[in-house]
Amino acid sequence: METASMTANDGAPFFLPRDPRTAHWYFSGNKPLITLLIVAYVYIVKVGGPRFMKNRKPYDGIKPLITFYNAFMVVCSAYYVYAFFTTAYIRIGYSPICQGIDFDARDEGTMHLLNLFWWYTMVRILDFLDTFFFVLRKKDSHVSFLHVVHHTMVAFNGWFGISYGADGHSMAFTVINGSVHVVMYTYYFLSSLGPEVQKYLWWKRYITQLQLVQFVVLFVHSLLPFFFNCNYPRSHTYILMPQAAFFFGLFMNFYVQSYQKKTHVSTKPVANGKMH
Repeated sequence: METASMTANDGAPFFLPRDPRTAHWYFSGNKPLITLLIVAYVYIVKVGGPRFMKNRKPYDGIKPLITFYNAFMVVCSAYYVYAFFTTAYIRIGYSPICQGIDFDARDEGTMHLLNLFWWYTMVRILDFLDTFFFVLRKKDSHVSFLHVVHHTMVAFNGWFGISYGADGHSMAFTVINGSVHVVMYTYYFLSSLGPEVQKYLWWKRYITQLQLVQFVVLFVHSLLPFFFNCNYPRSHTYILMPQAAFFFGLFMNFYVQSYQKKTHVSTKPVANGKMH
């Protein structure tokens, strides 16, 4: 099959045909559905939700639900990290340096990996609840450009992988990103337990640093198919690399605004409880 030999440095078309192994799966290749999903999400969190909450008090009664949700996400993310790693790199024998996609591969291990990715994408779409909780609790400052774009791109990437090939080289980043989600949701879970626990969560800033590192790793790792001929589609590479650079910039700006400037301000002299 011709698409099986497309590499990052050949003359392959930018967009690949649908992955034949998942062509009949729900959500695969469904452009109207992914478009509707993203548009509806953005509308709800930026327009409809705030409008609904305008004259209402925050729904703080959902805190137990948020705690359960965060614990659930920790368990889910940890499971998928383990499942992806053991299936791809131990069972199938993936190379962590450069791994192509064989669109003819329908062995048990490969199909299990693709099935895992489908369910993992559903879990990442469930991440939309993060934002819905912010809206219901009127924490509008948390519904930032970075937050919304990140969630929409995660949903798009999952759809793209299911539709055009989720296995291969990008599986390394799926494992890394899943590991970051384990740390992130562990922090959220502990934070939701209240002030007695929150005072020990001094390491929040290091989560952002970890996110920055993952985008550097993604960018560098995405370059490898240009130097190693491992039959990885260039369309995937062209989608991954700009995203890595884009999100690195957004998260770096968030880090500077949240931590570096606060550190600078906190060093100023304080008189009568006010900073000057």
